[in-house]
Amino acid sequence: MKILFGIMIATLIAAESPRQVLLFYTDSGLTKQKSQMAILDAHQKDMIERDINVHKFPFSGKNLSAWKKWDIDSASSFTFILVGRDGGEKFRSSDVVSAEKLFGLIDAMPMRKSEVKRSRGNNPK
Repeated sequence: MKILFGIMIATLIAAESPRQVLLFYTDSGLTKQKSQMAILDAHQKDMIERDINVHKFPFSGKNLSAWKKWDIDSASSFTFILVGRDGGEKFRSSDVVSAEKLFGLIDAMPMRKSEVKRSRGNNPK
């Protein structure tokens, strides 16, 4: 019973955590970072609907702990990471990720499918 309760609590906590897009870049990856942000900014409604927060980590001493935590090679000029509600890495790319790719990945996740199902149940047509 304790295990079941723990799983239920963990699920509720995960459901409250937003998904995250982490952008790691060096000076030479600034162009990719700007391109990525332009894509994400152009799809704000979809970002809000899927509860996605974006965090940028330019290479610097201030951000070194994040680079180490996510095992980013400082030789990489740009790294995109999608983090799920559970805090786990779901996708990584060294290229700019299209909105279609990002939303397709998220929409295929079981938790997102249940969110959509719940929202449809609350909004009958």
